[in-house]
Amino acid sequence: MWHWFKESMQAHPELAIFLTLALGFTIGRLKIKSVTLGSVTGTLLAGVLVGQLDIQIPDLVKTVAFIGFLFALGYRVGPQFFAALKKDGVPQLVIAVIGCVFGLIVAYAMAKIMGYGPGWGAGLLAGGLTQSAVIGVATDAINGSSSIPDDQKQTLVNQIPVGYAVCYLFGTAAAAYFLSQLAPRMLGTRNLAAECAELERQLGTFSDPDSQPAYRQVVRRTYRVSEGSELDGSTVQAEETLARNRGRRIYLQRFRRGDELAFTTPDTVLRAGDVVTVTANHSDFIHGEMTAVGTEVDDTELLGYDIETLSVVLLNKKLQGRTLAELAQQDEARNLFVKKVVRAGVEIPFGLTTVLHHGDELTIEGPKELVEQAVPVIGKPNRTSDETDYSYIGFGIFLGGLIGIPTVAIAGADIGLTTSGGALIMGLIFGWLRSRNPSFGRFPPAAEWLMDTGGLCMFVGIVGIQSGPNFISGVKSEGLGLLFAGLVVTLLPMFLTLFLGRWLYKWPTATNLGSTAGTFTTTASIGAICDAAKSRVPVLGYTVPYAIGNTLLTIWGTVIVALLS
Repeated sequence: MWHWFKESMQAHPELAIFLTLALGFTIGRLKIKSVTLGSVTGTLLAGVLVGQLDIQIPDLVKTVAFIGFLFALGYRVGPQFFAALKKDGVPQLVIAVIGCVFGLIVAYAMAKIMGYGPGWGAGLLAGGLTQSAVIGVATDAINGSSSIPDDQKQTLVNQIPVGYAVCYLFGTAAAAYFLSQLAPRMLGTRNLAAECAELERQLGTFSDPDSQPAYRQVVRRTYRVSEGSELDGSTVQAEETLARNRGRRIYLQRFRRGDELAFTTPDTVLRAGDVVTVTANHSDFIHGEMTAVGTEVDDTELLGYDIETLSVVLLNKKLQGRTLAELAQQDEARNLFVKKVVRAGVEIPFGLTTVLHHGDELTIEGPKELVEQAVPVIGKPNRTSDETDYSYIGFGIFLGGLIGIPTVAIAGADIGLTTSGGALIMGLIFGWLRSRNPSFGRFPPAAEWLMDTGGLCMFVGIVGIQSGPNFISGVKSEGLGLLFAGLVVTLLPMFLTLFLGRWLYKWPTATNLGSTAGTFTTTASIGAICDAAKSRVPVLGYTVPYAIGNTLLTIWGTVIVALLS
């Protein structure tokens, strides 16, 4: 039976790939306290296990998966990458660039101290700085290098995933613990949760760690106007303005007078006996703020109008750099509420003081006709669809590959972007272009995930299969030294970015921690930080550095090979 299974896998390597993915995602879900291995590391380890069957897989499969991953990565972070080049993103851009450069320097220094060549050095960089994409970029750089003898290339390539696995496993856990538990105290914050709660209060956000998705932020109810009440004889606009002066947002959308139903206008005068719909935040209702309107009644017919929830990409230059409070003052924003703000693919906490960036995706809710009127004022709608504009995606990958082919001779070595590096750069550009005009280039989240996470996992799974026979011997020969070097590469650059954020820009601790996690693309760390903070506020510092870190750390895969060759 075993002999038949082994021969089947060798004869049909495509089956071995899917077995590796199945095992890898299962392993990746295993949790040690609050830290999980993740799908990428799990798939690499599964690949090493399956690779013991001595399976041969064509390199073309691995290359296609990796190029697709890098393009999707660039596409996702492109809008925020270019936004960081503008004034309000410069501080986070500066910290991220300094952190990434210092991370490269530390990785190079530790590689030289340990006597590592480009194989172990690239694995150290990939795992220590928790950037899986380095595996593929460094592999391409080694295979394309003219200064490395051909008979040594495969040995060096096999060293990369070993170095990555050892350093990533321990580095991820160390980074998550350091940033969530030790770093806040090092920065002078004894109670991170309390600090984040105060920041949420300043932002005007609602955050209740015990609330469930059933919580409705925006609520619509019906009230009968009482005789002599504040609303009796008042115009809709006057009542809504009065509420704003009291620090609340309410809208009177529809009303019943006798047997007739009608939508209000700002000049509509309401009378005692009218029944009117009141739209406001849930907190205003539970605090009894609606008693001045009248008595609540159950009028399902009056609330029978359509409500639309729609994602809109902010493109209007006049709104960029303004706050949500200023956006709410637009005539077109009447009776509309922002439900969610997504920046560079990451949902961020928001409030009335949140400053809007170009390319932000705002999920707005309100009566359908009013939502549709507001869309052209904000930007372009991003309506739900499962279709992918593969003409746009395919052409972007093709162009990226073309610009990555040329090389430049530097110090006797041919240096170039490679096709994978070109795909990353073109992904940044095409993702940015899509954010500028989302009427083309649709790339739904599910399709993006399949090319991004799925492509990377397929790539590292194949890497694990190919390096499997040499993996165990490599760990035995370099394990302890590699582990120590990896921890230095992981933690030392974090000290620098935290120091700069604290004393150069005087960021709050939550923002500082999020920025450091983003710079070194440690997704496990941002989760641990948010858990410790009992808040999503640290994500505000995460998005811009994450875009910069993903780009620069990936490019470092080529640089470290050139430096150590």
